[in-house]
Amino acid sequence: MKQIILTAIYLAIAMCINAQSNTIQIEYFLDTDNGFGMNTVMDITSPDLDITETILADIPSSTSLGYHKLYIRAKDENGNWSHTIRKQIQVFAPVVENNIVLGEYFIDQDPMFGTAETFNINPEEGDIMQQFSAQILETVTLGYHKLYGRVQDSYGNWSHTFRKNIEVYLNPDTSIVEIEYFFVDESDSGFGSNNLLSIDVPEDDGTWNFDVSYPPGVYEDISEIDTLFVRVKDSNGKWSITTTLDEIGPGLGLEDSLFKTVNISPNPFTKTINLQTSKTLEFKDIAIYDITGREVYTTTEDLRTLNLENLENGTYILSLATENEKATFKIIKQ
Repeated sequence: MKQIILTAIYLAIAMCINAQSNTIQIEYFLDTDNGFGMNTVMDITSPDLDITETILADIPSSTSLGYHKLYIRAKDENGNWSHTIRKQIQVFAPVVENNIVLGEYFIDQDPMFGTAETFNINPEEGDIMQQFSAQILETVTLGYHKLYGRVQDSYGNWSHTFRKNIEVYLNPDTSIVEIEYFFVDESDSGFGSNNLLSIDVPEDDGTWNFDVSYPPGVYEDISEIDTLFVRVKDSNGKWSITTTLDEIGPGLGLEDSLFKTVNISPNPFTKTINLQTSKTLEFKDIAIYDITGREVYTTTEDLRTLNLENLENGTYILSLATENEKATFKIIKQ
C-alpha cells in the first residue's frame, strides 16, 4: 500500500562565494532546474561572506518514492550565484506506529483477505489479547466446523490465519422448573431424591423465595445445621451445579444469629470487604469459596477487614464461624 510521501528533510550546507560580498539567499530544486532564481528561494537569516546554513526543504507530495537529486546554490548581495551543489537523497514512506487495527473471521471457507466478517480491535496496539464474538449463520449445519481468523496492521498487512475447531449445536430454550435442597447433616441423596420444590411459573432465569423446614431435632446452636445446599432442574431434565444458599431467613430463636449480627460492606466490592458486627464476637474461621465450591481464601485470624484484591471478578460464598455459630453470605467482586 502506497503511503504519504515524506514531506520534509534537513540538509546542512556550507557554501562560499569568492566575491567579497555577503551571501543573502539560497535556492534549491529537485531533479529539474527551472533557472537561476526560478526555483525555491530562501533568505539567509545571517548574511555573511562565508556561511553555514541549515535549510528545510519541502518535498512535493507528488514526488515518487526512491532516489532523487537535490540541487542547491547561493546568491550574494550583488546578484551573483554560486556553483550548484548536488546531493543524493532518498524519499521514503513515513514511519508510523504499526498497530493492529482490524480483525476478520470466517467459517470453513476463506472468502479472501478483507472480505470476511470483521471485528474491532480495542485497544489498537502492536501486541494484543483480543476477544470477539463470532456470529454463526443459520445456514451453517450442525456438527463440527473450523473457525478461522486473522488481523490487519496499520500498514494494511494481514497476519497468518489462525484456526479453531468449533461445534455447532442447538441450544433450545429452557426454564427452571424444580428446586431441591438438603442440609449438610442430611447428606446428598442424589439428584431429584432430596427435598423438592416445584416452580409455579417456570422461567429461564429468576429469583425465588421459599420456606425451608429445619431437620427434626433439638439444636443448642445454629452450627449444627449450618449449611444448606441447593440446586435447580431445567425443563430438559438437566441439573445445575450444587451450591450453598447465601441468604437464609432466621427461624424461631435465631433472631440473634450471625445472619442478623454481621454486616458486610461494601458488597459488591473491588479490593477489600469489612465485617461489622452488632454484638461482641470472635471469628474462629473465615473462608471464601467460588461458585464451584473451591476454597479460594481462608484464615483463622479474627479479622474485620479482608484483602481480596487477588480474587478474580465474580460471585463467591463467604463463610464465617464463631465458637457456636456459622453462617454463609454471597459476596460479589467487580
